[in-house]
Amino acid sequence: MSERLAQYMLASAESGREVVRAGPFTVTITGHDPNVYVNYAVPDSGADPSPADIAALVEAFTSRDRTPRLEYLPGVAPAVEPALLAAGFTVADRLPLMLCHPDTLVEQPSPAGFALVTPATDADTEAMLAAQHEAFGEPPPTPAHLAATRAKAASGQLQLLARDLATGEPAGGGVAVAVRDGISEVAGIAVRPRYERRGLGAALTLHLTRSAFAAGATLTFLTPAGDAQERVYARVGYQRTDSVLFLSYGP
Repeated sequence: MSERLAQYMLASAESGREVVRAGPFTVTITGHDPNVYVNYAVPDSGADPSPADIAALVEAFTSRDRTPRLEYLPGVAPAVEPALLAAGFTVADRLPLMLCHPDTLVEQPSPAGFALVTPATDADTEAMLAAQHEAFGEPPPTPAHLAATRAKAASGQLQLLARDLATGEPAGGGVAVAVRDGISEVAGIAVRPRYERRGLGAALTLHLTRSAFAAGATLTFLTPAGDAQERVYARVGYQRTDSVLFLSYGP
């Protein structure tokens, strides 16, 4: 299962990004956005990088004004972490990997006062992005973000916007990455601070997971950012099974 998930994560990282090979690493670069979460490398399964490989990895990022960074399942390439730590990388995070199958999905009541809709217009997509960027403390989305998000929807990404029915204001959003090999990643689950603690995070997760299964997935996964998020995802049927390692380099 780890190898299957690793291949899915690599294919998702490559989609819509510049792809560069550096030794046993695939480096993915998002040209319009320097955010570290959309610029990272993935090692090959079983990779055992040399100092020259690591130097090439760092150069692939720094030559493009990006922070050298990796996201991967450490179990599929156990030699990578010690080699990169010895070369000056640090562990930025180690987050739980949670899985859900159709028979473990737990239905939840939808919170009152909100509509969950698939963005149908540019204004809807901008509203979803604005909610996500605010929730994650990022600058407002640009036209390039909008164009990239439209392209992802055209390629099969499932997108969801939560609106406040009373005001029409965007309250949150999230996505389920296009289904590949029966797998989809649920990601970007975001609720604006003023709408927190109303059950929207669980509702977005449940709706996107259900939609991914309807689109052909037999397995969905996500990586909660903390204990509170993990509890939310557990309520809709996700179970912790592994971890995802995040390594970064530089100040």
